[in-house]
Amino acid sequence: LDAARHRILAAGFESLRLDDLARDVGVTKAGIVKSVGGKSTILLALGEQDRATRLEVLRHALALRTGLRRRLTDVVTRLYALDVPRLKLVQAYVGYLWFWTGADHDRAQSNVDGTLDLLCDLLRSANGHAAGPDRTDTLALRLMAGYVIGLRDLHHGRTEAAGATRLAVDFTLA
Repeated sequence: LDAARHRILAAGFESLRLDDLARDVGVTKAGIVKSVGGKSTILLALGEQDRATRLEVLRHALALRTGLRRRLTDVVTRLYALDVPRLKLVQAYVGYLWFWTGADHDRAQSNVDGTLDLLCDLLRSANGHAAGPDRTDTLALRLMAGYVIGLRDLHHGRTEAAGATRLAVDFTLA
């Protein structure tokens, strides 16, 4: 997985070839498939590793006692600091969410649902219980969507991290 991460970050997910990866780690292509799976399963596993670091940021923010806008700004800033260096991997993972099937789809959907649940907890902790459950769910979805839009803008050089953060927070709270 480390070798796959290195290759994806250097050249993008589309250029990842299992034959090259096998050569990098000194095994056969069959050995790669048997131990970690094909390209999509490798991407899912790497995305789960990255998700774990994002969840740490969210859990840390749960304990903060700042207002909603400030807390979201701090969280999004920290998340972009994690994800911008691994943008090629994050973008591939987000894009692939549409294409996983079977057990991989279920795993990816469970990850999204778990992240949304934690975002709802964060929103409730920062907002008190002022927003009802439907509004909290909407805000969590808007935060996730705004974050991804900000990643796209960062990738295309349309903004810097501070601008992407403002976009994500403003989109969430609009």
